[in-house]
Amino acid sequence: MHPVNREIQPLSVYLGALGMTAMTAWAGLNLVDVKAGDVIFISGASGAVGNVAGQLAKLRRCRVVGSAGSAEKVRFLREECGFDGAFNYKAGPVLEQLNLAAPGGIDVYFDNVGGDTLDAALSALRVHGRIIACGGISGYNEAKPRPGPSNLFNITTKRLTMKGLIVSDWLDRQAEFEKEVGGYFKAGKLKNRETVAKGIDRAVDAFIGLFQGRNIGKMVVQLA
Repeated sequence: MHPVNREIQPLSVYLGALGMTAMTAWAGLNLVDVKAGDVIFISGASGAVGNVAGQLAKLRRCRVVGSAGSAEKVRFLREECGFDGAFNYKAGPVLEQLNLAAPGGIDVYFDNVGGDTLDAALSALRVHGRIIACGGISGYNEAKPRPGPSNLFNITTKRLTMKGLIVSDWLDRQAEFEKEVGGYFKAGKLKNRETVAKGIDRAVDAFIGLFQGRNIGKMVVQLA
């Protein structure tokens, strides 16, 4: 159980921009010391973790590029979240679009997707780049494991760092997260976006919708 401040509304923000998914984004940036001047690429960027990671990176004065699965999501990233660049990964090869959005390469890859997008990021990362291994939704429901990235040797040649992230390892820093990110939210510097399914009978459909890309921001089931 965790107490919340009822002065902050809607209370569902504690599931999104002030909740576990936002803390995952915050922890990921701290995990590899994302700092001003870094170029960071975020996959699954319109989701609950990705959009907050991008907004927090912008507050750290990074250049932020994101990939998402529709034109509507790309507009959300550019117009509402302030991303410097965003592209629809379904519109063409990821590496080609990433190179256009970040022609000088990237310093950090926040991986929520895995698969071909990880492959592209390994090519785009600069020497001493860092990878935040947060998720791999592209392969969660595969009947057979996909082959690994064909260019994994880039980790050696570019001296890359790849770190895995489980947010429960960071619970001892929750107060620090709430102070920093809560301050951004209350100051209007951090946006909270939800996709709301109304009624407990919609819960299963909402969950499946996560794997079909039907959400922008946090998927929430609102009880009657």
